[in-house]
Order: sequence, then structure tokens, then C-alpha cells
Amino acid sequence: LKPVARGFKFVIPEPGRLAISRCFKNILFPVRLVNNLLQLKIKRAGIESARFGVNTTIGILGFRDPAKSWLDLNACDEDFGQTLGAYGVGSGFHLVLPIFGPSNARDTLGMFPDYFLNPINYIDSYALQAGVETFGKFNYTSLHLGEYEGLKKDAIDFYSFMRDAYEQNRKMKIEE
Repeated sequence: LKPVARGFKFVIPEPGRLAISRCFKNILFPVRLVNNLLQLKIKRAGIESARFGVNTTIGILGFRDPAKSWLDLNACDEDFGQTLGAYGVGSGFHLVLPIFGPSNARDTLGMFPDYFLNPINYIDSYALQAGVETFGKFNYTSLHLGEYEGLKKDAIDFYSFMRDAYEQNRKMKIEE
């Protein structure tokens, strides 16, 4: 993805790419809401609902984030892998999935319910759906160019480093 993401970065300035990133995050509201509710994090589900309402209306479909800048409402990111972890399901074996990156057995299983909560997956045209997803991936990659190389350069055993970093990050997110 790097060559296209570099071109994307050259054509679209960072504020535009950040706005696109915020819009994609806003679209994933159902994933965060349902998983907060499944974990009985009612206050966080309310915050997510308020964020969605404010950012969709005042924030123009989420291209801006007035919920954070004006109301200090931070996103409460949750996914089904975290929900399973909150109910005691162990992480299982580590995986590196093409395109998706590092994962584990629990989080890979958790991708399936999240898939059905993602509104992008309900676009009628498969070509348009794939185009929207690809556009989102290119935009995300354009905002994170060089991070992977920096990590790779500093790690003695890159696979072990990424596996441990991933597992520690997921454990922290489940515990919060």
C-alpha cells in the first residue's frame, strides 16, 4: 500500500486526510456502541452515542470532531475481540493476517461480528464497497507512513516484538 499511500499523501494535504480518517471512525459507531453495551459499559455507550450525534450533524458526517474539541467527549473504542476478552476468553495463538496485520485467535474470531456491524459492508455494490474500504486503507496508511520501518529498524527480533506489543496493547484495552 505504501506507493499509493505516498501518492495519496502528496495529493491530499494532512488536514484533509485527518478529516477523512475522522469520517471513517464516525461510520464505525455501531461497532463501538454495541460492544460497549455488550460489556455493560453504559456510560461509554452514552458517550459514543453523543459523539455520533454531534459529529454527524455539527461535525458534517464526522469530517470534524466537535464532540472532542468542544465537549471533551473522547471515543470509547471497543470491538468484539475486546468484548470476548472482557468475558474471559483467552487470546489464543498469535496470527499475522495479510492486509489486517497482527492479531490472535480471539480477535480474529471477533472480526466476524464487527463485520456485520460495519455499515460500509451494507453498500449494495460490491465494487463500491471494496472501493470505499480500499480508500479508507490508503488514507490510514498515508497517515502512518514510516512508523512500520521505524519499529522494524529498532527491533532485534521484529516478529517477537510485534507479537508482544500487540498482546500487551490488547490486554490494556480489555482492562480499561
